Amino acid sequence: MSKVRRNRNEQKVVRMQPTIQINMGAVMFIIVLFYIAANLFIYLNKPRISVYEVQQKKLSDAYTCTGMVLRDEKIVKANKTGYYNFYYADGSHVGKNQIICTIDETGEIYNLLSSQNNNVTLSKNDRKVLWNHIHDFRQSYNPSQYATVSDFVYDVGNAVLELTSSNVSKNVKELIKENNLSESSYSSITSNQVGLISYAIDGYESKKAEDISVSDFQGGNYKKEQLHTNEKIQQGKPAYKMITSENWTLVLEISKDIYDTLEKRQEENKAANQDTSYVKIAFNQEDISMTRAYTLRCDKKAYFAIIPMQDYIVHFTDNRFVSVDISLDNVEGLKIPTSSITKKSFYTVPEEYFTVGGDNKDPGLVKIVYKQNGDITYKFVPCESYYTDGKGMAYVDQNLFSSGEKIINEKTKDEYQMVQVKKLKGVYNVNYGYCIFKRIETLYQNEEYCIVKATTENGLSTYDHIIVDATTVSEDDMLNNYKGE
Repeated sequence: MSKVRRNRNEQKVVRMQPTIQINMGAVMFIIVLFYIAANLFIYLNKPRISVYEVQQKKLSDAYTCTGMVLRDEKIVKANKTGYYNFYYADGSHVGKNQIICTIDETGEIYNLLSSQNNNVTLSKNDRKVLWNHIHDFRQSYNPSQYATVSDFVYDVGNAVLELTSSNVSKNVKELIKENNLSESSYSSITSNQVGLISYAIDGYESKKAEDISVSDFQGGNYKKEQLHTNEKIQQGKPAYKMITSENWTLVLEISKDIYDTLEKRQEENKAANQDTSYVKIAFNQEDISMTRAYTLRCDKKAYFAIIPMQDYIVHFTDNRFVSVDISLDNVEGLKIPTSSITKKSFYTVPEEYFTVGGDNKDPGLVKIVYKQNGDITYKFVPCESYYTDGKGMAYVDQNLFSSGEKIINEKTKDEYQMVQVKKLKGVYNVNYGYCIFKRIETLYQNEEYCIVKATTENGLSTYDHIIVDATTVSEDDMLNNYKGE
């Protein structure tokens, strides 16, 4: 049997190309993921639209400044050398011919009192006095004003001395009798006029309002000396001070802007035959506010407001400088964010060009239309006057006419070309879900909010909703979702 051999070359191997299979699920996932990412990017970069509800508000604009207290003050000097024991607290009323203090000339009584171990028990009222001084200091503390620290030390030290002095005066007569001391070395001083007593001097006692300069307000130049101490007072040295009148003067150091505002108010009052101008002030530490007349003074680029006072002197017997708020504006109207204000351009048209036409007798203007063959026709364009300025000019929406078009006065046949444009301030109202321009008249404005007139023609009303940031939208924009404020 014969064997048949097969040549291996006779067997051909054909290689098949691999088929590409597309995973449609993965493709759809990538498309959806890209769509979500794109929308997320657009959402994150889209301006956030916030809406504000208009409210009726009253706003006051106050400026804080430093005031100097000038009083009728008389420094009383010691007529004898010795240790002075005062009977009145700082700021107390003193009647005429009242014993103000006693004088220990030899120091014997003072030494006996010092050697005694007398414990002074503080009453509830005494503790309240000390706590009030500490509380006032904590409330008004300013690290840049060292004078407040020295005033605090003076107030507390003076209060303690007053408490110990009242205890000392009870024991003086007993000590004189027990130790057989001569009463000739122990005398008293009586007041020769009515007033308020003070135990501090600072060199400002004789200053007048017309003498004040900007250097007087510099804290580094101010020094206050306490007279009420346990040390011996030499003859001829200041012993105490009397404030002899309820009338005093408040001198305010103000900026040029405030000065100009107050000066303008004076000029307006004079034009209205009012010789006196008034300003509202408030003392921050004392919680006292009032309206007072004022005068102004300028001295080498330093500006001052001078306010005469007739009351409250008892609150300022130991303060030379006080923090004062000046209220310049007090207006009432609609409160809106300053960021909501925008501007829109309008054509200005003389009021006499307005007429009525159409089936509904709507107000509008008659436009001159030029045809290609040269004929002239007239077209009535309904349009209300958006705003009239009271001087014969009306404001018309720019979308109703093209620049350069002409209108005609039907009565006089005069023609007027629409080219004059002026801008009005306003906000975007969104009560109906899209942006409508509403004109505003600003009564007061600061960096955050402003007060606008509530009776403006085509203006805002209470509870209207407006765009907070006018730069995030345009007029006629539709609002789907927004955040209210």
